[in-house]
Amino acid sequence: MLRYFPGATCTPGDAGGVNSLRPATRQEWLANNPLPRELPYYSLVTFPQPDRISSILTKSYKKLALVDGRNDSQVIFYDQLIPGSTLVGYVNADHWAIAVPIARTHSTIASMFVTQNAYPREALVEAVLRFVEEDLTALSR
Repeated sequence: MLRYFPGATCTPGDAGGVNSLRPATRQEWLANNPLPRELPYYSLVTFPQPDRISSILTKSYKKLALVDGRNDSQVIFYDQLIPGSTLVGYVNADHWAIAVPIARTHSTIASMFVTQNAYPREALVEAVLRFVEEDLTALSR
Protein backbone atom coordinates (compact mmCIF):
# COMPACT_ATOMS: atom_id res chain seq x y z
CA MET A 1 0.00 0.00 0.00
CA LEU A 2 2.84 2.42 0.73
CA ARG A 3 3.95 2.23 -2.90
CA TYR A 4 1.06 4.56 -3.78
CA PHE A 5 2.30 7.41 -1.58
CA PRO A 6 3.88 10.31 -3.47
CA GLY A 7 7.63 9.81 -3.82
CA ALA A 8 7.51 6.10 -2.92
CA THR A 9 9.88 3.77 -4.77
CA CYS A 10 8.31 0.46 -3.78
CA THR A 11 7.74 -2.16 -6.44
CA PRO A 12 4.74 -4.52 -6.64
CA GLY A 13 5.03 -7.73 -4.64
CA ASP A 14 6.94 -8.35 -1.47
CA ALA A 15 9.33 -11.18 -2.46
CA GLY A 16 8.20 -13.17 0.58
CA GLY A 17 8.43 -10.29 3.04
CA VAL A 18 4.91 -10.70 4.37
CA ASN A 19 5.38 -14.43 4.95
CA SER A 20 8.61 -13.72 6.84
CA LEU A 21 6.60 -11.60 9.29
CA ARG A 22 4.22 -14.38 10.29
CA PRO A 23 4.67 -15.35 13.96
CA ALA A 24 5.30 -19.03 13.16
CA THR A 25 8.00 -18.10 10.62
CA ARG A 26 9.71 -15.72 13.06
CA GLN A 27 9.51 -18.23 15.93
CA GLU A 28 10.99 -20.97 13.75
CA TRP A 29 13.82 -18.67 12.70
CA LEU A 30 14.59 -17.73 16.30
CA ALA A 31 14.55 -21.40 17.32
CA ASN A 32 17.10 -22.18 14.59
CA ASN A 33 19.16 -19.02 15.11
CA PRO A 34 19.41 -18.28 18.83
CA LEU A 35 20.52 -14.80 19.74
CA PRO A 36 23.94 -14.50 21.40
CA ARG A 37 23.42 -14.73 25.15
CA GLU A 38 26.31 -12.39 25.98
CA LEU A 39 24.49 -9.37 24.50
CA PRO A 40 21.64 -7.56 26.25
CA TYR A 41 18.48 -7.01 24.21
CA TYR A 42 15.77 -4.42 24.67
CA SER A 43 12.15 -4.34 23.54
CA LEU A 44 9.92 -1.31 23.07
CA VAL A 45 6.29 -2.23 22.51
CA THR A 46 3.71 -0.15 20.68
CA PHE A 47 0.41 -0.66 22.43
CA PRO A 48 -1.95 2.25 21.68
CA GLN A 49 -5.32 3.07 23.06
CA PRO A 50 -7.90 2.70 20.25
CA ASP A 51 -8.25 6.47 19.81
CA ARG A 52 -4.50 6.70 19.01
CA ILE A 53 -4.81 4.54 15.89
CA SER A 54 -4.87 6.26 12.50
CA SER A 55 -8.09 5.92 10.56
CA ILE A 56 -6.41 3.97 7.75
CA LEU A 57 -5.16 1.39 10.27
CA THR A 58 -8.42 0.89 12.14
CA LYS A 59 -9.50 -2.07 10.00
CA SER A 60 -6.25 -3.98 10.58
CA TYR A 61 -6.39 -3.10 14.29
CA LYS A 62 -9.88 -4.58 14.56
CA LYS A 63 -8.85 -7.68 12.60
CA LEU A 64 -5.89 -8.30 14.93
CA ALA A 65 -8.13 -7.54 17.92
CA LEU A 66 -10.03 -10.74 17.10
CA VAL A 67 -6.84 -12.50 18.26
CA ASP A 68 -5.78 -9.95 20.90
CA GLY A 69 -6.90 -6.36 21.41
CA ARG A 70 -3.43 -5.43 22.60
CA ASN A 71 -1.99 -4.61 19.18
CA ASP A 72 -0.62 -1.62 17.29
CA SER A 73 -2.65 -2.31 14.12
CA GLN A 74 0.14 -4.42 12.61
CA VAL A 75 1.57 -6.60 15.41
CA ILE A 76 0.19 -8.05 18.64
CA PHE A 77 2.10 -6.73 21.65
CA TYR A 78 3.73 -10.02 22.66
CA ASP A 79 5.09 -10.54 19.14
CA GLN A 80 7.04 -7.30 19.59
CA LEU A 81 9.11 -8.73 22.45
CA ILE A 82 12.57 -10.12 21.81
CA PRO A 83 12.92 -13.33 23.86
CA GLY A 84 15.03 -12.70 26.95
CA SER A 85 15.03 -8.94 26.47
CA THR A 86 14.48 -6.12 28.92
CA LEU A 87 11.18 -4.37 28.38
CA VAL A 88 11.91 -0.66 27.99
CA GLY A 89 8.26 0.35 27.92
CA TYR A 90 4.95 0.58 26.16
CA VAL A 91 4.29 3.37 23.66
CA ASN A 92 0.78 4.76 23.19
CA ALA A 93 1.07 4.99 19.40
CA ASP A 94 0.16 2.88 16.41
CA HIS A 95 2.70 1.06 14.27
CA TRP A 96 3.01 3.79 11.63
CA ALA A 97 3.23 6.62 14.19
CA ILE A 98 6.51 5.16 15.40
CA ALA A 99 7.89 3.78 12.14
CA VAL A 100 6.83 6.17 9.36
CA PRO A 101 6.74 9.99 9.79
CA ILE A 102 4.10 10.50 7.10
CA ALA A 103 2.62 13.60 8.76
CA ARG A 104 5.92 15.44 8.41
CA THR A 105 6.13 15.12 4.64
CA HIS A 106 2.59 14.42 3.41
CA SER A 107 0.22 16.65 5.36
CA THR A 108 -2.79 16.01 3.11
CA ILE A 109 -2.47 12.23 3.37
CA ALA A 110 -1.90 12.56 7.11
CA SER A 111 -5.00 14.69 7.62
CA MET A 112 -7.18 12.24 5.71
CA PHE A 113 -5.80 8.77 6.48
CA VAL A 114 -2.80 8.70 8.80
CA THR A 115 -4.57 10.77 11.42
CA GLN A 116 -2.51 9.76 14.47
CA ASN A 117 0.97 10.10 13.00
CA ALA A 118 2.33 13.14 14.82
CA TYR A 119 4.57 11.53 17.42
CA PRO A 120 7.69 12.89 19.16
CA ARG A 121 10.04 10.24 17.74
CA GLU A 122 13.21 12.13 18.64
CA ALA A 123 12.18 12.36 22.30
CA LEU A 124 11.35 8.65 22.30
CA VAL A 125 14.72 7.72 20.78
CA GLU A 126 16.53 9.89 23.33
CA ALA A 127 14.61 8.29 26.21
CA VAL A 128 15.36 4.78 24.93
CA LEU A 129 19.06 5.58 24.48
CA ARG A 130 19.27 7.00 28.02
CA PHE A 131 17.54 3.91 29.39
CA VAL A 132 19.93 1.59 27.56
CA GLU A 133 22.96 3.64 28.62
CA GLU A 134 21.94 3.51 32.29
CA ASP A 135 21.15 -0.19 32.09
CA LEU A 136 24.48 -1.03 30.45
CA THR A 137 26.31 1.06 33.04
CA ALA A 138 24.56 -0.82 35.83
CA LEU A 139 25.36 -4.17 34.19
CA SER A 140 29.05 -3.33 33.94
CA ARG A 141 29.40 -2.60 37.69
